[in-house]
Amino acid sequence: MYGAFGLTFRLYVIADVRQTIPKPERTAFTDVEVLPMKRNFRSNTKKLLVVALLFSMVTFGAAGLDTVIGETGLMLNGMREHIRSQETNLGNLVTDVIRERMGADIAIYNGGGIRASADMGEITLEDAMDILAFQNDVVTMRLSGAKLLEALEYAVSSYPQASGKFLQVSGIRFYFNPERSAGSRITKVLVGGSELVRDRNYTVATNEFLAAGGDDYTMFVDAEQVDMGDVHDQAMFIQYIQQNSPLFPTVEGRIVVER
Repeated sequence: MYGAFGLTFRLYVIADVRQTIPKPERTAFTDVEVLPMKRNFRSNTKKLLVVALLFSMVTFGAAGLDTVIGETGLMLNGMREHIRSQETNLGNLVTDVIRERMGADIAIYNGGGIRASADMGEITLEDAMDILAFQNDVVTMRLSGAKLLEALEYAVSSYPQASGKFLQVSGIRFYFNPERSAGSRITKVLVGGSELVRDRNYTVATNEFLAAGGDDYTMFVDAEQVDMGDVHDQAMFIQYIQQNSPLFPTVEGRIVVER
């Protein structure tokens, strides 16, 4: 959200800040409960009040954005040219968090929605909020194998050009040949280690932007939505970091380019 003064404001109020030590051998991290504020305001008066509140938070540091919430043993790669064209460890982490939280067969996330990297070492609240800056709700769709294949074909249709529609994935491994024409590049898809079945339905967790057809993923628009996350993606990500640090996500060969 951008305010009238051109500053980036975070739609959060921070409450319940306390020091915890998850395990004896680990560094003490600050446990931060983040309470998302409503994003859709009908009243202009409410909008002005919220802007004033958030401006004061940014100005005086009340948001505590430098609070350490965890740590990573590896650099989390969200570099624009990478996250939008290839598998990265951060893309794997984000989609793993969503798939695990939603209990879905598969999770997908558009590379354009992952906005930053994080250096090896401590992870601050600001780092996490920068990575998933849009605070998208998370939904689980029921999707046929044929529709999933269509989505994957679309995801790699601009390769090798970096594109926000490029998908980071969890629960699947897919292979594609960029020398083939767009729309016929996918050569193999494995779901949980087994070949994709076109007429089988799978549960696919993703953000509300993609589920609504964002980035021209029109194949998702009519998909049955079977579940909605209790918090948005950014909050899921923050909570996961707090509960699972230190993090060591790697590139695992989920997206394989064939020549």
